[in-house]
Amino acid sequence: MGQQSGVGAGLDSFYEYLLKSFIMFGEERDLQLFNEAYENLKKFNRRGRPECNSGVGETPMYVNVRMEDGKTINSWIDSLQAAFSGVQVLKGDIDEAICNHAIYYAIWRKYGALPERYNWHLKKPEVFFYPLRPELAESTYFLYQATKNPFYLRVGSEILQSIEKHSRTNCGYATLHNVVDKTHEDRMESFFLSETCKYLFLVIYYQY
Repeated sequence: MGQQSGVGAGLDSFYEYLLKSFIMFGEERDLQLFNEAYENLKKFNRRGRPECNSGVGETPMYVNVRMEDGKTINSWIDSLQAAFSGVQVLKGDIDEAICNHAIYYAIWRKYGALPERYNWHLKKPEVFFYPLRPELAESTYFLYQATKNPFYLRVGSEILQSIEKHSRTNCGYATLHNVVDKTHEDRMESFFLSETCKYLFLVIYYQY
């Protein structure tokens, strides 16, 4: 059994489906479990200043910790963690969602994509490929719906333009093998069409 606790790969869907299950089916036990898990995440995994958008200190971030003692276990975040802002929107924790989303948007602005893993201590990618994942586009859509701030429409447009610029090929859209040099892999994951394109369409739709 693994000892890592966080909100990224292998763990992200647990929080998402607990909350969405309550929203869809109204099972109070699901909401109770989600709230307990969310409070523990804020207690043990959250680092940085207490207030998300004010005060002094480091920008808040959810890091990976060891389950047995809550100590930081590594210094990377992964691209699937970008979806957690959308979960926070559904939870109603909008300020925290805005702050969390900003971290992944800043990484996107730097590379025109999200590396699979990013070392927040060294401030550089640790796993370089980008398989056209939907998580940042998904959170961008949820934050626009929650805030109606046109900033998130611009973020959606930037994501789309980056994908068009760096991933488009003659017969589809390629996984980026390396977000730094923008080299391609000969594959396009199914979730690019079913999720990434869907959320980008929903964001772009509101601009017209």
